[in-house]
Amino acid sequence: MKKECAIVQDLLVLYEDDVLKEESKEMVEEHIRVCEDCMQVYEDGGKELPVIEHVPEPSEEEKEAAADQVMKKVTRRITNKTIGCLLLAILVVLIGVMVGNNICDNVTETNWGLSSIYILPTEDISVEQLYVLKNGDLYCRLESDKKICTWMTMDWGLESGGLEAESTDEAVKELRFRKETLWEMNDGMPLQQSFVFSLKRQGTDRKNGTSIVQTCKEINVYGKTKKDKLTIWKRGQKVEEAPEEIEKEAVQLYIQGGQTAKAIRECEAMGWDDYERIFKEYHYIVCDDYDIEFNNEGESVW
Repeated sequence: MKKECAIVQDLLVLYEDDVLKEESKEMVEEHIRVCEDCMQVYEDGGKELPVIEHVPEPSEEEKEAAADQVMKKVTRRITNKTIGCLLLAILVVLIGVMVGNNICDNVTETNWGLSSIYILPTEDISVEQLYVLKNGDLYCRLESDKKICTWMTMDWGLESGGLEAESTDEAVKELRFRKETLWEMNDGMPLQQSFVFSLKRQGTDRKNGTSIVQTCKEINVYGKTKKDKLTIWKRGQKVEEAPEEIEKEAVQLYIQGGQTAKAIRECEAMGWDDYERIFKEYHYIVCDDYDIEFNNEGESVW
C-alpha cells in the first residue's frame, strides 16, 4: 500500500464524521476520486462522495475586469506608498535644513544659516586702494585671488542691528562676499570690486517730517563669523586724496548706482564739461530709501 493511501484510509473515519478541516477534506476527496483502492474502501463503508459542482470558465470580459481590479489595487498601493515616501523625504529635508541652519548660526554667531558656508573669509580679501574724494566720500578697491561676488551689504546700519529713524553718528557699513559656486564657474566673476562709500547724509523722516543727520563711523568686511572682520576704514583714519583717474572712476560708480545728481556735481567740481558723454555709456536707476528720504548728496531735501 502506498504511503499516501495509508494516510487517506486512516483519515476516512474522521472524514465520515465530518471533523476534518476543509483543506484535509479536499485532499481526501481528491485522492479517493483518482485511487481505485481507496475508493473501494470508502464505498465498502456505504458512503458516496459529494457531487462536485461545475464552475463555468469565466469569459474574456470577466477576466479583463478582474485584471483591471487587481491593477487598480496595486496602483493605489504604489501611489500611496510613493506619496508617503515623498512626504517623508520632504520632512527629512526640512528638518535637516532647520538643524543645519541652527548649527551654522551657533558656529558663526549670526543669522545667516547654511548660506554662511559660501561666505568668503576675510583672509582671502585685501584692501588695494583707499582714497577720499573731493566730496568727502571714500573710494575703495577690494581684491581677492578667488573669483568673488558681493553677497550682502548693510548700508547705514547699527552694530546692534537695524537703524532707527533718527540722527546718529554711530552708523556702520558692512559687506560680505561669497565664493564662486559650481554653476557659476567661468562666468567671469570679477577678482576685484570697487566701491564708493558716503560717510554722511541728511534728510527727513517721511512719516513725521523730522530732520535726520547720520554719519558713518566704520566700514567693515565680514567673513564666516562676526569675529572674522576686515576693517576698511574707521573714523579718524588718515586717507590720501584721490588722483584724477580715481575721481573719474568714482563718477562711473555713481552713475551705475543711480546717483546721477552726485555724479554731475562731482564732474562739475572736477571741471569736466563732457560728463554727458560719460553718462551715455552707463544705465542707471533711481533708488528709494524706504521711510527716510535722503538725497545722498549730503544735503537735506525738505
